[in-house]
Amino acid sequence: MDSNVPYMPAVRNVPRILDAIQRAGVPEVFNRDFLKDLGFTSSNDRSFIPLLKFLGFLDPSGRPQTAYRQFMDHTKARAVLAERLQIAYDDLFLADRNADTKPTNALKGWFKTKTGAGDAVAEKMASTFKALAQYADFNAVPPQPEQVPPNDKEAVPDENGAKAPTRDGAFGIAPQPFGLVYRFEIHLPDTQNVDTFRAIFRALREELLP
Repeated sequence: MDSNVPYMPAVRNVPRILDAIQRAGVPEVFNRDFLKDLGFTSSNDRSFIPLLKFLGFLDPSGRPQTAYRQFMDHTKARAVLAERLQIAYDDLFLADRNADTKPTNALKGWFKTKTGAGDAVAEKMASTFKALAQYADFNAVPPQPEQVPPNDKEAVPDENGAKAPTRDGAFGIAPQPFGLVYRFEIHLPDTQNVDTFRAIFRALREELLP
């Protein structure tokens, strides 16, 4: 986690801004003008932009990323935010996987130690995280892949008119050898830099292929 953790001077508008993002369209660039268009003109609210960048909703230039578009779906928004919090505040969740349930005072001490910030700033970091965590849904279960139904087609006779036995004792499907299938899940960074992807796939090829 980057020790330069952004924070909101006041967190009262955090849930309101998150709600407004879901109601609006996707801007080409999320900047102060767009924030004003959403109805948030206070100078305190401007701090929400670097916070969105920290969470990975925006790139450094303010352009919305995949997570931003996913967040606009109100049925997934709170789960998406929970996922982004766990990524952005990875050190915090490594120290305590139930960090989202901790009170602000307890979080304040962790941010102070981790970032070297003073009491006032550490408290704002903690209250900002807490406001986001209260909006997020950490209990959301990711969708499971659909189960493939068993082959229920009728047995097909072979050239001699016999039906071949299957693995489970039925007829119609030739016996299959036993084997193991390994699947690797790779979470790619949300970036436009092609060289980053090339480096990742090159490393995978060198490690996995003989």
